[in-house]
Amino acid sequence: MMKINPFNTINRLFGNKKFLMAFSVVCAVIFWLVIDITENPTREITVSDLKVSVADQTDDNGGVLMALGETEREVAVTVSGPGYIVTNVKKSNISVSVVSYSEVNRPGSYVLNLTASVDVNGCQITKISPSYIQVNYDYDTTTEIPVEIDVSGLQQVMTADREIFKSGLKSNADGSDIPILQVSGPSEVIGDVAKVVAVPKLPSTLLPESQNFETELKFYDSLGNLVDASQLVYNRDCYIRAVVYKIAEVGLKPTFENMPKCYSASSTGTPQFTLYRYSDKTRANEKMSTVKIRGPVETVDELLLSSLSLSAIDFMKISPGNTSFNVSFILPEGVEVVDGTEEVTVALKFGKLSIADIEIEPSKIQFIGLPSGMSANSGITNKSIKIKICYDRNETSRISSKDFVLTVDLTGITTASAVTKPIQVSTASNSIYAWAVAIDPAESIIEIK
Repeated sequence: MMKINPFNTINRLFGNKKFLMAFSVVCAVIFWLVIDITENPTREITVSDLKVSVADQTDDNGGVLMALGETEREVAVTVSGPGYIVTNVKKSNISVSVVSYSEVNRPGSYVLNLTASVDVNGCQITKISPSYIQVNYDYDTTTEIPVEIDVSGLQQVMTADREIFKSGLKSNADGSDIPILQVSGPSEVIGDVAKVVAVPKLPSTLLPESQNFETELKFYDSLGNLVDASQLVYNRDCYIRAVVYKIAEVGLKPTFENMPKCYSASSTGTPQFTLYRYSDKTRANEKMSTVKIRGPVETVDELLLSSLSLSAIDFMKISPGNTSFNVSFILPEGVEVVDGTEEVTVALKFGKLSIADIEIEPSKIQFIGLPSGMSANSGITNKSIKIKICYDRNETSRISSKDFVLTVDLTGITTASAVTKPIQVSTASNSIYAWAVAIDPAESIIEIK
């Protein structure tokens, strides 16, 4: 067996430059550690920006005492230990706390001493800077404060024909209104609060319609200065609902009751008319065709297409010398007139109106809506029905009883009975420009079998 000479092996290793270089580095580290341990057995380091939390306390009666101001304070700690160990100490290895809260039993200012510990073997705390903190304590109080909504900024992102009609603070949880905010916190801070203002975060685009906005709640004292609300507890999960209304000039549309077919079936659907309103400035009637309104955006857009209806004019009240009527607006929900116009005068245009009297036998009454298999008879048997007719002689030169139809609407009646119903008069054709202004009798007892 061949013998291995260890000296030759060592000589070959030390003759290898790579091995010699690695061996030199290891020896240098060993020598540095030996020197560091023997020459510098203990070192100190300072760790800064360590957090110490201040806790709420209770008095002898169980009342909650809150720490005012910052509930976290920063301190610096000096740690000593072997040099090769202490240099590896981190913030996470050190904890700082208050030594005792035993003296905190009523509102006031307290000096609280601090203590610290390090969880690295061989190291200890030698200094805390500062070694104490001064904390003010006050009772925890709850109160209710009305909320004001400031939407003045939203007007800057709205078109000229829009405005904020109303706004309110609402809960994200269920959408309920929050007119009053319940606030808890130190009584000293709450005592300074005079009002709470909810301010919406402005959108980056124009605001065309109603929508919800993220909100910021701001607390102010009686002088209008902001109050630091960092220690106050309140419902932050809320939003502002801003209802946007549109302002527009819309057309007006007269409406009628008992309108004869000659007008309802015409291209315009109404007789000719001119609209007027009274002007306080000129103390006279002025022609008009539109009125300025404000209301929900969708409703106003619909009225721009269909016009705003006026209260109905009964054709039975139209007669020679009585063709102008003061009417009001039929306003949809949420819509109002904003230009000061309270009523409109509708002046109807006819040719030459005349009055004529005709008589029609009760047997000529037609019953509308009578169920199949049932019959009806009028209780008028011993006299004819007298009708006063107004007609336009420029359109219809003469009239007779044959030009008119009497009807009674029995829709909805399904059993044999006796009911009193109004008698209605209509023209027999669309070419007759006439209508009833009086009927005698105006109603009849109808026997249904």
